[in-house]
Amino acid sequence: MVPEPRSADHELTSPGWIDAGRMTLRVSRPAPRTVLVRVSGEVDLSTARRLDELLRTRIRSQVEEVVVDLSGVTFISVAGLNSLLRAQLLADAAGARLTVEPGESRAVRRLFTVLPMDFYGVMSPRPVG
Repeated sequence: MVPEPRSADHELTSPGWIDAGRMTLRVSRPAPRTVLVRVSGEVDLSTARRLDELLRTRIRSQVEEVVVDLSGVTFISVAGLNSLLRAQLLADAAGARLTVEPGESRAVRRLFTVLPMDFYGVMSPRPVG
């Protein structure tokens, strides 16, 4: 019996990729060589490692652009910010572009307002205003 192929969406919404129901990661490919990662829930010290793993895997998969949609995020800590910064450094090294979409998430917009993502000179999200 040959196993049925699994899509990236199926793989990432399986129980192994949902961390205690507090953060959900979904991956899609809206265009060739582009990956969209939708993050929802809480990105904190206990969940940021999953985000790191996912972004590292997707950036290394020879894509041109990785878009991180944070519009469903209800809380983001410094650990989440560090995940995004690490992903930017990996993308730079791989020759890919990382785009962060804050959407209407109050938590993300507040973080970007207090501590603009370009403060290290490595990442600029799409404008929040």
